[in-house]
Amino acid sequence: MSETPYFFASGGAQLLGVLHVPEGPPSGRGFVFCHPLAEEKLWSHRVFVSFARRLAAAGHAVLRFDYRGNGDSDGEFGDCSLASLLEDVSSAIAELRRQTAAASVTLLGLRSGATVAGLVAEQQNPDVDGLILWAPVVDGGRYMQELLRINLTTQMATHKAIRYDREALVDQMRQGQTVNVDGYEMAFQLYADISSVKLADEPKRFDGPCLIVQVDRQAGRSDAEMQRLADSYQRATLVTVQEEPFWKEIARFYDQAPNLYPATLEWIR
Repeated sequence: MSETPYFFASGGAQLLGVLHVPEGPPSGRGFVFCHPLAEEKLWSHRVFVSFARRLAAAGHAVLRFDYRGNGDSDGEFGDCSLASLLEDVSSAIAELRRQTAAASVTLLGLRSGATVAGLVAEQQNPDVDGLILWAPVVDGGRYMQELLRINLTTQMATHKAIRYDREALVDQMRQGQTVNVDGYEMAFQLYADISSVKLADEPKRFDGPCLIVQVDRQAGRSDAEMQRLADSYQRATLVTVQEEPFWKEIARFYDQAPNLYPATLEWIR
């Protein structure tokens, strides 16, 4: 297996990509990884890298990349919008097809990255024939409120008081300012775009196979929201795996996901 870091173009920006190519005969199936946003990208990075290597060892080409305004790609986080995220994923799909012999592409996303992957599939890109959604953000509005709560926690730690509540923070963004969330300056466009996403509300046009993975600390728990998302797809498989939420700062160091990996690989096979 080879791993090649390089830059490729998307919407006038240069995106950092890492291409994983198998040593032996390629399967003809490629994967584009869609990372989550902000600190969730940082904490889940090693799990993404390890799984990309697993897939390459199994004969699949994989492209990991940073959206513009994220990681080592061009731009600032405050310039991100849902439109730019979707465009960057589409550019990554085209780049994977250009660089490899992949005849088809499966999108694999985690958390907000899974949400973005699902929305790209709804654009009916003919190159996308599969979806893998790890712990997808289904309700974008609730997710954005969780991000704003991080700002409130930071205010309490810094000032021993909340100087700006969530409504005031949204108003600041609406007026053109950014709001800091764990060191990431979020602007109103991204906040409004993601807040409007209700991933499970409408029947999906995407008719390819879809794996939805509910990641839970406790085994056997069902999630009605995840079931509703699965029901919105024509060919979805919903599975639950017991894992720590490795996209957060937790005590255990996750370089691999011992239950998530086998469940995903089994579905791929």
